[in-house]
Amino acid sequence: MTAQRIDLFMGLVFALLAVLGLFFAPNGLILGFIPSNTSLAIVYLITAVALLYGYFTGDRLAHMMAAVIGLVYAALALIGFFSSSFLGLPTGGWNIVVNLIAAVVLIYDWLGTPRTAS
Repeated sequence: MTAQRIDLFMGLVFALLAVLGLFFAPNGLILGFIPSNTSLAIVYLITAVALLYGYFTGDRLAHMMAAVIGLVYAALALIGFFSSSFLGLPTGGWNIVVNLIAAVVLIYDWLGTPRTAS
């Protein structure tokens, strides 16, 4: 799997999380168990746009987007172990799992996928 395809997949996942968080999160829970608020939904939307931009722009930028976003989500997962909120974003509970999965996939995208010559 190429970096661009992983960026496409993760971009669509984050777009779905953003839409669910903005419009379909009764009691502030996405799918009934992932804590969310408007700020987090906007962060998910920005993440989706950045990853999809990496997908449409090329392999080199896809790797860079995966690196930056993967490290940010790894940091958010780590923060979630110690605090349930960071800068108004819910980081505890199931968000730790979401952030860890995103971090692992995106760091694999960055380090584990082959780079194409450009």
